[in-house]
Amino acid sequence: MTITLSRPELILKLIVEQYLLDGQPVSSKVLADNAQLAVSSATVRNTMMQLEQQGFIRSPHTSAGRIPTTSGMRLFIDKMLQLQPLTTLWASELQRKLTPQLPVSLLCQQAGQLLTNLTGFVTIISAPKAGGRMVRQIDLVRLASDRLLLVVIDEDGDILHRVLHCETAIDNNILSKVLCLLNAALGGGGQWQDGIARLGSIVRGESGVCQQLLQKVLGQLSLDELQQHQPLIFGQHQLLLTPEYQQNTALQQVMQMLEQPEGLVRLLHNITQDDTPKLLLGKESGYVELANVSVIAQRYQAQPARFIALVGPRRMNYARLIPLVEACARQLNLNLNRR
Repeated sequence: MTITLSRPELILKLIVEQYLLDGQPVSSKVLADNAQLAVSSATVRNTMMQLEQQGFIRSPHTSAGRIPTTSGMRLFIDKMLQLQPLTTLWASELQRKLTPQLPVSLLCQQAGQLLTNLTGFVTIISAPKAGGRMVRQIDLVRLASDRLLLVVIDEDGDILHRVLHCETAIDNNILSKVLCLLNAALGGGGQWQDGIARLGSIVRGESGVCQQLLQKVLGQLSLDELQQHQPLIFGQHQLLLTPEYQQNTALQQVMQMLEQPEGLVRLLHNITQDDTPKLLLGKESGYVELANVSVIAQRYQAQPARFIALVGPRRMNYARLIPLVEACARQLNLNLNRR
């Protein structure tokens, strides 16, 4: 689709495209030499002055070159950006790595790692078990006289398996009793969190070796439940390697935010209320820590609400990356609906 642009809009478009390409201020001479304009250098300079007065471009230092502001980038993306079709390579990678046979947690992990590998940016995925989960099966398997394997399977097929090291040997009577108590607390398709609460009450009523073993199981279940409700974050180290990070210490604040992501997760949940991709440019997020990065976010499931997001420098290739995040969300949604 051909977009008709005014001369100021075309000049802004050329400035943004060149800036996204090399990150350098764009001079009026470079623009005047562009065949798309066919105007004099004086006309270009006057138009650039007009764009600067309107807040769409700015001078980073005393040179004659200009770079786009957040407002200029927003106008470019909303009106001038033409999204590119997903590459064949990326499409095949999404289909190959994100298969419906994978349990939900592993599917989310695969999606996050794949998106980071393809882009080199940070990927954030909402907690795999954001809506709670049901226990389908729980078992204790003897490995040795003082070692047991705890196995818990939820309704999505995700498996928790942990080796429990006991201070004393566990005889068959104790093992049978503990297993019965675990099934009483967590069996029958109950909610994981409710089962943990019931198990806590049972632990307080027991004593000796039986109580010690139940406490070990309770600790593992509680830890796994906590982890399952944390967002998955991939590629933090990738951000450290970008030229922008090396030149701008403000990006170190982004790393701090990723280490304590509660505020960022709330933001992403709030903006992904429908099935269209969302793009936040720097200060648009309302967080000073994100002033120097962009975020592309997309919801991939409504109930429970789940999102996937890509975080990177402002100089992203938006034309390629927005369709990639959309396609990844679509593939996740398709696989989850097939269950």
